[in-house]
Amino acid sequence: MITQPESMMKLQAEALETSRQAAEKTLEGLQKLAQLNMQTARSSLEHSSEQINALLAARDTKALTDLVTSLARPPQDQFAAYAKAVYAIYRDANSGFASMVERQVAASNQQLADAVQTLARNAPSGSEGAVAFIQQSLAAAQAAYEQVNQAGRTFTEMADSSIAGAAGRGNGKKRA
Repeated sequence: MITQPESMMKLQAEALETSRQAAEKTLEGLQKLAQLNMQTARSSLEHSSEQINALLAARDTKALTDLVTSLARPPQDQFAAYAKAVYAIYRDANSGFASMVERQVAASNQQLADAVQTLARNAPSGSEGAVAFIQQSLAAAQAAYEQVNQAGRTFTEMADSSIAGAAGRGNGKKRA
Protein backbone atom coordinates (compact mmCIF):
# COMPACT_ATOMS: atom_id res chain seq x y z
CA MET A 1 0.00 0.00 0.00
CA ILE A 2 1.29 3.41 -0.90
CA THR A 3 0.41 5.87 1.80
CA GLN A 4 2.98 8.61 1.38
CA PRO A 5 3.88 10.80 -1.58
CA GLU A 6 7.54 9.91 -1.03
CA SER A 7 6.73 6.24 -1.59
CA MET A 8 4.90 7.06 -4.80
CA MET A 9 7.79 9.19 -6.03
CA LYS A 10 10.24 6.40 -5.20
CA LEU A 11 8.14 3.88 -7.14
CA GLN A 12 7.95 6.21 -10.13
CA ALA A 13 11.71 6.81 -10.04
CA GLU A 14 12.34 3.05 -9.91
CA ALA A 15 9.95 2.47 -12.82
CA LEU A 16 11.65 5.21 -14.83
CA GLU A 17 15.08 3.71 -14.13
CA THR A 18 13.87 0.27 -15.16
CA SER A 19 12.45 1.70 -18.38
CA ARG A 20 15.75 3.46 -19.07
CA GLN A 21 17.67 0.23 -18.50
CA ALA A 22 15.30 -1.69 -20.80
CA ALA A 23 15.67 0.93 -23.55
CA GLU A 24 19.45 0.89 -23.13
CA LYS A 25 19.53 -2.92 -23.36
CA THR A 26 17.32 -2.83 -26.45
CA LEU A 27 19.54 -0.26 -28.18
CA GLU A 28 22.62 -2.26 -27.23
CA GLY A 29 21.12 -5.38 -28.82
CA LEU A 30 20.11 -3.49 -31.95
CA GLN A 31 23.61 -2.03 -32.22
CA LYS A 32 25.17 -5.49 -31.96
CA LEU A 33 22.75 -6.83 -34.57
CA ALA A 34 23.52 -3.92 -36.92
CA GLN A 35 27.26 -4.54 -36.51
CA LEU A 36 26.78 -8.25 -37.20
CA ASN A 37 24.72 -7.46 -40.31
CA MET A 38 27.36 -5.02 -41.56
CA GLN A 39 30.11 -7.60 -41.02
CA THR A 40 28.02 -10.24 -42.77
CA ALA A 41 27.28 -7.94 -45.71
CA ARG A 42 30.97 -7.00 -46.00
CA SER A 43 31.99 -10.65 -45.89
CA SER A 44 29.34 -11.58 -48.43
CA LEU A 45 30.48 -8.83 -50.77
CA GLU A 46 34.10 -9.97 -50.49
CA HIS A 47 33.05 -13.57 -51.07
CA SER A 48 31.00 -12.57 -54.12
CA SER A 49 33.95 -10.64 -55.53
CA GLU A 50 36.17 -13.68 -55.09
CA GLN A 51 33.58 -15.85 -56.83
CA ILE A 52 33.29 -13.44 -59.76
CA ASN A 53 37.06 -13.30 -60.11
CA ALA A 54 37.21 -17.10 -60.04
CA LEU A 55 34.50 -17.31 -62.72
CA LEU A 56 36.33 -14.80 -64.90
CA ALA A 57 39.57 -16.73 -64.47
CA ALA A 58 38.05 -20.03 -65.68
CA ARG A 59 39.66 -20.95 -69.00
CA ASP A 60 37.63 -23.91 -70.18
CA THR A 61 34.06 -25.21 -69.99
CA LYS A 62 34.79 -28.01 -67.53
CA ALA A 63 36.52 -25.68 -65.07
CA LEU A 64 33.66 -23.20 -65.41
CA THR A 65 31.04 -25.93 -64.88
CA ASP A 66 32.86 -27.30 -61.82
CA LEU A 67 33.23 -23.82 -60.40
CA VAL A 68 29.56 -22.92 -60.96
CA THR A 69 28.50 -26.20 -59.35
CA SER A 70 30.68 -25.60 -56.29
CA LEU A 71 29.48 -21.99 -55.98
CA ALA A 72 25.83 -23.04 -56.22
CA ARG A 73 26.05 -24.92 -52.91
CA PRO A 74 24.72 -22.80 -50.09
CA PRO A 75 27.34 -21.85 -47.52
CA GLN A 76 25.72 -23.70 -44.61
CA ASP A 77 28.57 -23.10 -42.22
CA GLN A 78 28.38 -19.35 -42.80
CA PHE A 79 24.62 -19.34 -42.32
CA ALA A 80 24.95 -21.44 -39.17
CA ALA A 81 27.55 -19.04 -37.78
CA TYR A 82 25.30 -16.06 -38.58
CA ALA A 83 22.26 -17.72 -36.97
CA LYS A 84 24.32 -18.61 -33.90
CA ALA A 85 25.56 -15.01 -33.59
CA VAL A 86 22.01 -13.63 -33.93
CA TYR A 87 20.81 -16.09 -31.30
CA ALA A 88 23.67 -15.05 -28.97
CA ILE A 89 22.64 -11.41 -29.31
CA TYR A 90 19.02 -12.36 -28.61
CA ARG A 91 20.00 -14.53 -25.63
CA ASP A 92 22.15 -11.75 -24.15
CA ALA A 93 19.40 -9.15 -24.50
CA ASN A 94 16.77 -11.57 -23.23
CA SER A 95 18.82 -12.45 -20.14
CA GLY A 96 19.15 -8.74 -19.37
CA PHE A 97 15.40 -8.29 -19.69
CA ALA A 98 14.75 -11.42 -17.64
CA SER A 99 16.93 -10.18 -14.79
CA MET A 100 15.15 -6.80 -14.87
CA VAL A 101 11.76 -8.51 -14.78
CA GLU A 102 12.87 -10.78 -11.94
CA ARG A 103 14.02 -7.76 -9.91
CA GLN A 104 10.73 -5.96 -10.60
CA VAL A 105 8.67 -9.01 -9.69
CA ALA A 106 10.67 -9.52 -6.49
CA ALA A 107 10.19 -5.86 -5.53
CA SER A 108 6.47 -6.02 -6.35
CA ASN A 109 6.08 -9.24 -4.38
CA GLN A 110 7.80 -7.65 -1.40
CA GLN A 111 5.57 -4.58 -1.62
CA LEU A 112 2.51 -6.79 -1.86
CA ALA A 113 3.66 -8.91 1.09
CA ASP A 114 4.26 -5.74 3.11
CA ALA A 115 0.79 -4.46 2.19
CA VAL A 116 -0.77 -7.78 3.25
CA GLN A 117 1.13 -7.63 6.55
CA THR A 118 -0.09 -4.08 7.10
CA LEU A 119 -3.61 -5.22 6.29
CA ALA A 120 -3.26 -8.14 8.70
CA ARG A 121 -2.09 -5.86 11.52
CA ASN A 122 -4.88 -3.36 10.94
CA ALA A 123 -7.65 -5.86 10.14
CA PRO A 124 -10.58 -6.03 12.51
CA SER A 125 -10.89 -9.09 14.66
CA GLY A 126 -12.68 -11.96 12.96
CA SER A 127 -11.08 -11.28 9.57
CA GLU A 128 -8.16 -13.65 10.14
CA GLY A 129 -9.62 -16.13 7.65
CA ALA A 130 -9.75 -13.52 4.90
CA VAL A 131 -6.19 -12.43 5.62
CA ALA A 132 -5.01 -16.04 5.63
CA PHE A 133 -6.77 -16.58 2.28
CA ILE A 134 -5.02 -13.53 0.82
CA GLN A 135 -1.66 -14.78 2.11
CA GLN A 136 -2.26 -18.26 0.68
CA SER A 137 -3.30 -16.78 -2.67
CA LEU A 138 -0.16 -14.67 -2.71
CA ALA A 139 2.00 -17.72 -1.96
CA ALA A 140 0.26 -19.75 -4.66
CA ALA A 141 0.75 -16.96 -7.22
CA GLN A 142 4.44 -16.72 -6.34
CA ALA A 143 4.83 -20.50 -6.65
CA ALA A 144 3.11 -20.46 -10.05
CA TYR A 145 5.38 -17.64 -11.21
CA GLU A 146 8.43 -19.63 -10.10
CA GLN A 147 7.22 -22.69 -12.02
CA VAL A 148 6.69 -20.66 -15.19
CA ASN A 149 10.06 -18.97 -14.72
CA GLN A 150 11.78 -22.33 -14.23
CA ALA A 151 10.07 -23.72 -17.34
CA GLY A 152 11.36 -20.73 -19.29
CA ARG A 153 14.89 -21.30 -18.03
CA THR A 154 14.67 -24.99 -18.94
CA PHE A 155 13.45 -24.10 -22.43
CA THR A 156 16.30 -21.62 -22.86
CA GLU A 157 18.84 -24.21 -21.73
CA MET A 158 17.41 -26.74 -24.18
CA ALA A 159 17.53 -24.18 -26.99
CA ASP A 160 21.12 -23.30 -26.09
CA SER A 161 22.20 -26.94 -26.14
CA SER A 162 20.31 -27.50 -29.40
CA ILE A 163 22.04 -24.51 -31.02
CA ALA A 164 25.41 -25.67 -29.68
CA GLY A 165 24.77 -29.20 -30.98
CA ALA A 166 23.76 -27.92 -34.39
CA ALA A 167 26.84 -25.72 -34.56
CA GLY A 168 29.01 -28.66 -33.56
CA ARG A 169 27.51 -30.85 -36.27
CA GLY A 170 27.86 -28.04 -38.81
CA ASN A 171 31.53 -27.54 -37.99
CA GLY A 172 32.20 -31.23 -38.33
CA LYS A 173 30.98 -31.43 -41.94
CA LYS A 174 33.56 -31.48 -44.64
CA ARG A 175 32.95 -29.49 -47.76
CA ALA A 176 33.19 -31.34 -51.04
